[in-house]
Amino acid sequence: MEIKREYHGIPLRVITDYLIELGGTRIGEDLVRGKGWSATLSRGEPFVLGALHLDTIHVHFEGDASVLNRLLASFDLRMIRAGG
Repeated sequence: MEIKREYHGIPLRVITDYLIELGGTRIGEDLVRGKGWSATLSRGEPFVLGALHLDTIHVHFEGDASVLNRLLASFDLRMIRAGG
């Protein structure tokens, strides 16, 4: 199963840290791999809202459907942040 997501205003380092907290191991600059899943991260064009420029991070999750569903349930809770 593959799931692609896009996040704005959250630094790449923070997203990587969340994935590591959920059992992943960082493999190079753009890959985090856990048991039964992997996440490839890449920077996109900044999201511009007036004078505000926010980081855009693309995350491509791959793995078994049941594993990804559990991972994303926990990951989504970490991605809820004050202000957006």
